[in-house]
Amino acid sequence: MKRFIAVLIAVAALTGCAGGIKGVSNSNLYGKLPPGGTFALQLISGDSLIGRKIERMISHQISKQGYRPTDSSPDILVSYAFDVHSAGSVSSAYTSINTVPQKSFVYGNTIYTKPSTSTATTSVSTTKLYQKTIVVRISDARTGEKLWESNVSEQGWCNQIFVTAPSILALMFEGFPHEQTNVNKMVTHADPAAKELMNLFPESTNWGCTRT
Repeated sequence: MKRFIAVLIAVAALTGCAGGIKGVSNSNLYGKLPPGGTFALQLISGDSLIGRKIERMISHQISKQGYRPTDSSPDILVSYAFDVHSAGSVSSAYTSINTVPQKSFVYGNTIYTKPSTSTATTSVSTTKLYQKTIVVRISDARTGEKLWESNVSEQGWCNQIFVTAPSILALMFEGFPHEQTNVNKMVTHADPAAKELMNLFPESTNWGCTRT
């Protein structure tokens, strides 16, 4: 199932905000989705505990289109997978100049000034990067025919996909089910679509991320 994610992956630029992403969204519409009806969700790959939370967001997006969730004989099957893996690191350097104050002294009627000397100190900071990907596929539950498929991937310092999932899914389902090709967009937790998904969870939910 890693291949399922790897084939569909779209790499996004590094973002400095835990909940915000600068992602590239791609989706394909293979066949007309039946109007209304029922749907069921299926986790293909990813941690099941986090998967249930991501599933809640996906279910909300599908329900907005008039579909009703069911556990038996659905009209469409919504399969999803997600992945988090190390994407290397990025380093930044900061140099500060330390200047020694000038010293002056008087000898006779003349003022002498000793030249000042300076030293430089360079500090290097290294931040680990992680790539987070969510893939969603919608199929006809009866025939298995693939109807719609989309993926969004982003790269940043946060390694918790739940934190960025509202932004990722807000971008993924923008204009659903129309196709998107290389749509590059910044989405933060302040985006109305992302906030709508965040509101599915208790107010006490921690949407922050600890830098590693």
